Parts: sequence; structure tokens; C-alpha cells
Amino acid sequence: MLKNIKISNFKSIDEEIELSFEPVNSEFNEYYLTDDKLLKLALIYGPNASGKTNIIKAIEFIRNFIFNPPISKEEKIKITPFKFTDTINLNSKFILEFIENNFLFLYEIELNKDKVEKEILKFKDLNLKNPKFALVFQRDEEIKWGSKIKIKKSQKENIALNTLPNNLLLSGYLKVNLEIEELERVIKFLKKILPPIYPNTDLLGFVLDKLESKKVLKEEIIKILKNADFAIDDFIIEEQDADEEVIEFFKKIGKKIDDLKKIEIFFKHFQKYNLEFKEESRGTQRFYQLAVILALLAKNSYIVPIDEIESSLHPDLLKFFILIFLTNAKNSQLILTTHTRELLLEKDILRKDTIWFCEKRENSSTDLFSLSDFGSEIRDKSSIYNYYKYGKIGAIPNIKNFLGLFDEEKKE
Repeated sequence: MLKNIKISNFKSIDEEIELSFEPVNSEFNEYYLTDDKLLKLALIYGPNASGKTNIIKAIEFIRNFIFNPPISKEEKIKITPFKFTDTINLNSKFILEFIENNFLFLYEIELNKDKVEKEILKFKDLNLKNPKFALVFQRDEEIKWGSKIKIKKSQKENIALNTLPNNLLLSGYLKVNLEIEELERVIKFLKKILPPIYPNTDLLGFVLDKLESKKVLKEEIIKILKNADFAIDDFIIEEQDADEEVIEFFKKIGKKIDDLKKIEIFFKHFQKYNLEFKEESRGTQRFYQLAVILALLAKNSYIVPIDEIESSLHPDLLKFFILIFLTNAKNSQLILTTHTRELLLEKDILRKDTIWFCEKRENSSTDLFSLSDFGSEIRDKSSIYNYYKYGKIGAIPNIKNFLGLFDEEKKE
């Protein structure tokens, strides 16, 4: 599970920020902590353009850069540093700390558009009484392997040959037919991070794959939808012939049309009325897709970032979504960005150490801080909602005068 992530010089993020899943208090531990004693949830608030989404994009960048690296050494790394400065720092930096199979890993990356400047991986065996970090590898000008890592000279050379200057060593390792215990644990953890879900993300293909592979059962999704009060008793997935205009388009571009099909989804209401997926409300469409995510999180160990989780959802449905996750998922984590202030009224559900705020510094860079940072300033019986709404916490838009914006200037 993810313990924390530190990000610097990436998009709107200039100085280092840290998102942590380490618990600060002990409220509702039964529902909030994984087996590794880390928090399941991070809920990030903040005004538009404060950088909430860029935290999610940083996680997405790391994931993509490891599993889909540049294929030639001439290819540029698709990284965007902070731009609102006269002295541009070329290097972006990411530090991940995570637990996998009772081993704590510390993974540090420093890079720019041309190459990876630094990559360090350390680990700590949490089974030991007083564990200390040991080096797996360190890469800067050359690659140095830790003394505890069982790896032959020929294997070191093989990995080095497959690690391009604009690739991570982990990416180079994935290209070779080797199995190094410490690196396998890291790859296993990184594969648990699913691609982020944005408001316009279409998950229908993903949903179909999980249902066909039986990783998620249809009955589980129906149960969630029924309890969400959508009056849905069942859904049917049908394979149909593609539309004529689609077939004609594929003919024009010379593509085969023998197996060209389309998938249609129908929702059954009141045991007898069928509505096509596109006829349902956007909230129904989105919650159907998110229900599959919930089922996956409950039955497996995944980390899922979701941007603007409230998109098309009623506040009560959002609360329902979070409650299903907290009470059913054992070893998964959610990173959610939201503007839904009503959640802050739910003091009997949310822990302070799961609530985070983004705001813009004077140079428009992103600052990130936790509600738990305020300590006794915000007492347990205080209204967090009102503190946030009236700007006592920060992380709200600095809206100025709205009168007379379109008045013509008075002529002398």
C-alpha cells in the first residue's frame, strides 16, 4: 500500500508537496486502515486551478513512464516542469514510499525531458525488530547495486544495456527475462495502481472486460445499483451488428468488417422495462461504471485515483460510494479530488487525517496540507464545513468584485 508520495517541479507543483496515508489519529480504525496500518482514503479539496488534478497526473505519469517508456534514446520524456518562474529548474522529482509484502520501499526519481538524472530504490524488512534501509540500486552516472541483492554480473550488464538514458531502470528490468525478488515486489505494487479516472473517462470497455473475466460478478453490480435507489433490477449486455455508417467508414479505410460488432447495454427497471445505456441519466451511467471499481477494490488490492469524484453524482450518492468502499474494501486505497463541501458535514464518517486541501501560493504554484495539520485549532465539535466555507482553512477561490465588470468606461 502507498505510504506517501512527494512531488516537486511538475506542472503547477513547484516546491515539494507530500500526500501521506500515515494515520494521525485512531478514529474508525476498523474501517479506515489497511492490514499495513495505512489509510485507505485521501480526499483532496481546493479551488479550480489549485493543482488537485496535477497530483493525480503525477501518479499517472510515474505509472506510464515505468510501463510505457520511450522506445528510442532520442525520444523526449513527456514531463512538464513548473513554468511560472524566471529560473527554470529542469529536473522534476518524485518520491514514493510504499509497503509490499511487509517490506517498506523508498523509490526516488529525478528526471528532465532528456534523461533520468537519478533513480534510487531502498527497502526495509518490516519483519525485523529494528529494520534499517538497505540499498537495492542507485543510478546516476552509473548503476550501483546494493550488497544484499542477489544478482550476477551478467544480469547487471543485461539490465544496464536495456536501460536507456530516458528510461527508468525498472523499465529496463521489465525488458529482460530475469526475476530479482526485490524488484518483483516493486513491480507487483506498481501494477496495483490503476489508471486515473477523470470526469470524462469512459470505463465501459474496462467494465466489460472485468465482467467477462469474472473478476467482477454481475450480481455484485446489481446489488450496488439496487441499494443506490436507481430502480434497476438487472442489466443485459448484448453483442449486435455494427451500424451501417460505421461499416461504411471501415470499408473506406480498408479495414476488415467480418467481426465488426458493437456492444449494447440495457438496464431493466421494475422487472419489465428496458432502457438503453445512453437513455439513462449521466449519474446512472457513471455510477454503473464506478460500481465495478467498488467491486474490484473490495475483492482485491488496488490504488485508484479519481478526479472530481462528484461529477454527475448527487452528494448522497457520493457519500454512499465512500461508505461502500470503507466498509467493504480491506486493502485498497482511493485518492479522490472533490468540490463537494457537504461531505465535510459528515463528522461521523470522515477522519481529519484523510482530508487534504490544495491552494495556490503567491506564484500560483500548488500547496498541499492536511486538515490534521491544524491540530487543536479546529476542535472535534467545530464545524469543519463552516471553517472551510468561510475561508478559515484556506484552499477556496479568492473571488474579487463582480459588479460592473461589463460597464463601459465613463467618458470625461
